[in-house]
Formats: sequence, C-alpha cells, structure tokens
Amino acid sequence: MTEQKWFEWEREATVHPILLCMEAWMQPAKAYCGRSWPTTYLHYKGDLVHWINHLDALEDYGAYLIGAYLKPEKRKQLEQEIEKLARKLDHVIEVSERLNPAQLTERELLGHYLLVKNAFVEWFVPGAFVEPVGLDGERRIRELLTGHGVAAKEIDAQLSLLTTSPRKSSSKRELEDLLAIGISAQSGVDVDGALRVHAQKYYWLHNNYFSTEVLGPDFFRSQLTLLSKNGDPAAYLEKLRNEFGAVLQKKRQLVGSMRLTPEKRWLIELLELFAWYQDYRKEYAMKLLHCLDATLAEIGRRKGLSLKHMKYSMALEVPGILDGTFDAALLEKRMHSFLAVWRSDDDTFECFTGDAAEAWKRIDPHIRHNQEELELNGSPASGGIARGRAKVTMSASEASKIGQGEILVTSMTTPDFVTAMKKAAAIVTNEGGILCHAAVLSREFGIPCVVGTKIATKTIKTGDLVEVDGDKGIVKKL
Repeated sequence: MTEQKWFEWEREATVHPILLCMEAWMQPAKAYCGRSWPTTYLHYKGDLVHWINHLDALEDYGAYLIGAYLKPEKRKQLEQEIEKLARKLDHVIEVSERLNPAQLTERELLGHYLLVKNAFVEWFVPGAFVEPVGLDGERRIRELLTGHGVAAKEIDAQLSLLTTSPRKSSSKRELEDLLAIGISAQSGVDVDGALRVHAQKYYWLHNNYFSTEVLGPDFFRSQLTLLSKNGDPAAYLEKLRNEFGAVLQKKRQLVGSMRLTPEKRWLIELLELFAWYQDYRKEYAMKLLHCLDATLAEIGRRKGLSLKHMKYSMALEVPGILDGTFDAALLEKRMHSFLAVWRSDDDTFECFTGDAAEAWKRIDPHIRHNQEELELNGSPASGGIARGRAKVTMSASEASKIGQGEILVTSMTTPDFVTAMKKAAAIVTNEGGILCHAAVLSREFGIPCVVGTKIATKTIKTGDLVEVDGDKGIVKKL
C-alpha cells in the first residue's frame, strides 16, 4: 500500500481570515474555474493552525489548472482579471481608510464589514491556484529538464532559474525604495517627507493572519539605520540589481539553449506569472487584513469583545454578534481548540469547537515525523551555502528579533517575515515549492534557501548550529 503524502502549512493564525480564504476556495473557486480546492483539514490548537491536504489531490488540481490556463490567451485573461480585482480592492481600501468605524450605525458597520469581507473572498478565488500550480508545475519542469539530458545534480538549480519571475516582489520594491531614501540621506537630504510617503505605501508589511500593525515613518527610519550599518546603500542597491539582472540573463540563455516547443515556453511563462502572483496575492491580502481588523475591532468594542475574540469568529456569525443573538462564550472555547473540515467530494463544510475538536483524533491523517534527523533534504530554492545558529519560529513578530547571520527556520514565510528574511543568513521551511514566498524572495535577495523539508521546525531547535546548502537542498545539524 502506497504511503499517503501530505501538503502541510502551519503558523500563527486566527480563525476569521483563514476561513475567508477557505470560503473563497470552496464553491466560488468551483464557479470560477470548474473545480474547488481539494478536501482540507484546518486544526487550530491555541494560536497555531495546521492546514493539511492530500498531496496527490493538490497536485491533480494543479494539473487541471495548468491545462485550463496554459495557452497564452487564457493566461493573459487570468492576469487581466487579477489586475481588475486589484483595482477594485484599491477602491475598497481607500473607502476603508476614509471611514471612522466608530461613527457608523450598526447597519452601516455591518454593511462595511460585508464590503471588506466580500472583497477578501473575491480576491482569494484565483488565489486558490498558486500552490497547486506550483506543485504540478515543478513536476513538469523536472520532467522537461530530465528530457533535455540535464544531470540530476543540476536539475534543482535550473528549476529555480526557469521559474524566477522578471517582475519584482513588493518586498524587493520596498527594499530598493528604502535604499534610495538611504542614498538621499547619505548625501545630506532631509528624508522625513520621503519616509512618510514610504510608510503610507508600505504600512502593511508586518500584517498577517494573526495580527495587524500599522508601520510608521519611525519604523522605516530604524530599518534605514540597520541598512546603513551593513554598508553603503548605493553599493547594496547596485549589488541587488546586478545580481538579479545576472539571474534573468542566465535564465534567458538557458531558455534559448533548450529550443522549447511553444507549449513548454507557455508553461515557463505561466509559472513566471504565478511566481509574481504569489507575492501580489499576499500584498493585497495584508492590506485587506488591516481593513478587516479595523471593522472587527469596532464590532467587538460595541459588544464588549476584544479584537482577538472577534478574530476567532466566523463570517456568518458577525450579524448575530451585532444583534446580540450569538453566544460569545463559543469564541473563548474556539481559542483553545477548533477544527474545520472541507470535503470537496460532496461540497460539505463542518466545524468542531472546544471539546468537539477532539474529533480531530478520528479524522487525523496520522502524520508522523522522525524528529531525530541530523540531515534534512528539501528543494533548493536559492543557491549558496551558509552556517549559523537557528531561529525556529512560526511567529513573524518573533522572527523579526532574529540576529544578523542567524538561520530562519519556519513552516512557510509571508510578507510579514521579510524584516527577518533581510537579516537571515539563510532560510529553511517545512513547506513550499518553486513558487512559494520564501523561494521567490530568497532568489531576489540572494539568500541561500531550502524549502519543502517537511520537518525542519520539528527537528531543528533554536540555537542549533546548522548548515544550509541552497545548491543541493540539504540542511545539516552540526
């Protein structure tokens, strides 16, 4: 009997935003592309969520999506629809920033909540495609490289190269913008105004599915100070641009040398799109989370509930919370233990709260990990070798305390991890493939990275001395 393999995602998160993603990936995704996201288990234990799918089902979904969007006209249509949604979200965000929730009637407050909630769900409908396309796309590119006679030891490096997007991520743009401010400051220019504009543009960088925070000019000034300690900002900026330009040039040469059929070129171009969309999806999600938290906080304030309690509610419960018919004691139980199960075969969704979440023991896919491994194998996402002490965490706020030169070890990264990623000597994740956030950003920043180890956070402890080989996809405990 073949052993069942699993796609897992684990990090700090609350119920409300994650279930909005899940809502988008159920019937709305099915209406959009013909199939919903596969059967999913969401198990919350305190502030950590464990998201699990059958890996083969997710890869099959990816194959279906690649078949649907491979042709250039379909890919272009998808890209246009994503940009159209982004412009709609810009309007929702602008409306939210102008409003003072405390001045709204309860009916107006509910209406604004629904505006933000529906925008969030709509944005995540095509967002369902990123991980499955990455999984099946990686399989196809590996087969392509093997068919072209590429040596096994070279496949990972060329895979990383072929899936590098020429478009910069929001994190790379922010870093380059900040370095440009640093260059002005170094020449004696007053940069107070520039930092205010920078903060208005990137205030959301530390937002995540657990908490949100508005970053102001003082935060970015502190980052500017850290950057200046690491050398000349002009030299750093030039280095980043030259390295990224060199990677893209190597990619063009590789693609040119392979004499690909139109279909194979389309596949690479589709994966380029999703490598960019991986970050773009999260950029707008982080902005919307700010709007969502502001609205939930006001609803909670009126009903004597903290924002954290509100973030353990579900969208369908918000009207009842506002009109006083919902039993808020359920939220406290949910903060300790909660299970949500989406079954794609019969379009059913079930939730178990508190003690009822013991149902997990009946549904648990029996995932077991060997926690004594001294050498881990994953996918090489960005080349280079680094040694350092490990910083193991699922929390972005905790990760931001990483020391210069430490190794960041986590489940998966999101934009709120970027502050830590900039300081890390290398990055190691449990999950992810060629299109994951850690892979995309590490290539842009030139940081060694290994993704998809499955068990790094369970095997490595904070303080362990580790070596990360981003060329071979190996992580060693020394």
